Amino acid sequence: MRAAKRWWRWRRNPLRRKVDVVDAWLGLVTALLLVAGAPAAGFCAASWSHGTQNQIMREQQRSRHPVTAELMQDVPEPRYRRDGAVGGGFPTEVRWKAPDGSARTGETEVEAGKRKGTHTIVWVLNDGRLTAKPLGHDDVLAAVTATGVWVGVGAGTVVFSAAWWARRALDRRRLDAWAEEWSEVGPRWRRRTG
Repeated sequence: MRAAKRWWRWRRNPLRRKVDVVDAWLGLVTALLLVAGAPAAGFCAASWSHGTQNQIMREQQRSRHPVTAELMQDVPEPRYRRDGAVGGGFPTEVRWKAPDGSARTGETEVEAGKRKGTHTIVWVLNDGRLTAKPLGHDDVLAAVTATGVWVGVGAGTVVFSAAWWARRALDRRRLDAWAEEWSEVGPRWRRRTG
């Protein structure tokens, strides 16, 4: 009967009850943040990225223009990789006319297999310098999607990690409380069994 009373006192330990309540709230908050918070963070990051990427795209489309350029050398034939896919373009010397009418030369990436004297399209800035093709809608969509997914996954990882560490701390407190109770109850039980 005494052992049952002690066990009941142990169950009603205020420290243990507080740890259990905090543990329950931690589980609820973690679940809410994983279900609603991480996707919301991903959506907010994707919305921000969409605005930024659209602004960059508009700026690039205003300042970059396609011009016809002549190849100054042959471009090597395509290289095949082990998986059978064709390798990308090759850096090749080209000549084009700048917007002010002056002839310019430079190096840009050109599709494989083209011959010297062939014409290709290159992109130049307003001052005639070579540049990359401006972003398109697909590029913006890819960047926005990647940003949203990575931020959502990152936020979920942070929440899950924080909850895991908090749960470990609570378990340590719970074990300390159990050890304290056992130090009182254990010797009495051993006397009766030994």
